[in-house]
Amino acid sequence: MGGTGMLDIYDYLIGWTIYIAAGALCYIIFYRFTGILRFKPLANALRAVLIAVMFTPWYVSAEDDLLAPAIIVMALDLVTIGGTSFVRAMVPLTLAVLFAVVVALAGRIVQKRFRGIQP
Repeated sequence: MGGTGMLDIYDYLIGWTIYIAAGALCYIIFYRFTGILRFKPLANALRAVLIAVMFTPWYVSAEDDLLAPAIIVMALDLVTIGGTSFVRAMVPLTLAVLFAVVVALAGRIVQKRFRGIQP
């Protein structure tokens, strides 16, 4: 297996570690840029969408148990397989984005309610 191009588990883990570190850095930069928005629910929703898009994993193929970011799986399925194969990764990605927006907006509502309770 060594030199045949197949990933071993350490390459896989190193790849995910680099991806998560780079994604965290991108999120920090995006967080700072969205901090200038006066309408905080919009800023929080945009931040939630970015996290969902960057960090939602999905299976690389139906036969494998390896995961990759769903946005990348979706793009690669669209380019390599074509047709409607990208829907396989688009469904969980869409659900993650919707869930993230709901949580971001609901968190803002809960936060406002608890502020009203405190003296």
